[in-house]
Amino acid sequence: MFFRRGDSRDSGDKGDLNLEYLKMLRVKEWIKFFAPIPLIGAILAHATPFILISVGVIFFCVIAFGFVVNNYFDVEIDLRNTKKVRRGNNPLSSGRVTKRGTFALMCVLLAIAIALACFLSPGISGVLFTLLCISLLTLYSVNHIRLKERFIVDILTHGLMFGLFPVLAGFTLADGDLNLNLNLNLNTHILLVAALFMIIGCESLLTHQINDYEEDLGYSSTTVVKVGLKKGWVLLASAVLLSIAILELIVHYFDIGLVLHSAAVAYLIAYPLYTCRNRNELQSVINTYSVYAQ
Repeated sequence: MFFRRGDSRDSGDKGDLNLEYLKMLRVKEWIKFFAPIPLIGAILAHATPFILISVGVIFFCVIAFGFVVNNYFDVEIDLRNTKKVRRGNNPLSSGRVTKRGTFALMCVLLAIAIALACFLSPGISGVLFTLLCISLLTLYSVNHIRLKERFIVDILTHGLMFGLFPVLAGFTLADGDLNLNLNLNLNTHILLVAALFMIIGCESLLTHQINDYEEDLGYSSTTVVKVGLKKGWVLLASAVLLSIAILELIVHYFDIGLVLHSAAVAYLIAYPLYTCRNRNELQSVINTYSVYAQ
């Protein structure tokens, strides 16, 4: 599919090799969490089933592209990290796929996402937000820029490319009106929801960096590596409190009902605790929440 016989060190069964390219997408790592976010934006714009499916396909390709790009530019780092090599997260670093085939895979994902966004979008906004996601996903990993190793910028970029921009892209691809004019009078509802998911996107990276702290030491300059694990927990707790504050603003301006409100608060607290449940420092973050609550 994305290779010719002899491109890989193992020139065996094509089905097995294609499976290795599919592993580059790392779908299991994001399908349950990141994929619904642009769909929420589309639902807020009252999207039809066809548009919902189309937005889902667009961002399946966009997010998969981001993970393939990450693998593509992280080869040297992953080769030095024996634990990641053993887990097989990056088939490119173990030579099971080729750089040429991986580049072709990225081009296919981009072509599908951009072509479908151009077809679906009633205006320029949907395509623009989709392209902003793609651009940040690329700059996040690409050599010499690598926003993923820029202090605090890595956290903010993660929130933008997996939270804020996908919500706005889904909304505008579904013909939602941001009501942007010369006075910058924006739709408060959708912006608050997008801001909430931006903070959740920031939390997602913070939990990942906390969980991978020991593995990243000496290999990657993440924000948590630079500030230390204890301050990383404080950053995560602060992000959770900010997400709850934004949720309360949404509840203040829009009646979402007591059940949904309670469920959302429970999720915002439970998500980081569940994600970091295997860390020995879990009690520390619970204590940090207690301090903030006093």
